[in-house]
Amino acid sequence: MPYKDPENKRLWEREHHKQRNAQRRERRLQIQNVPAIPNRTPDPVSAKKSRSGWGMLIGIGVVVLGVGLAVLGINASLPRPPAN
Repeated sequence: MPYKDPENKRLWEREHHKQRNAQRRERRLQIQNVPAIPNRTPDPVSAKKSRSGWGMLIGIGVVVLGVGLAVLGINASLPRPPAN
């Protein structure tokens, strides 16, 4: 404790009471004027939705299936040479 004599401490506190209250009031006003969360613009890279690989995998599967069926359909409709 900075004061060895409690009476001196009370005296100092009484003399500086108004000044200490004014400082507290000013600090409270400063805190109220500062936004808790600053307004930030979103990062363009992280703002995009990240997509899972499942959509692309299904898309590739559909294309491969379509190409496979088309090849089988064309192959089935071609005339076959007569067997000797």
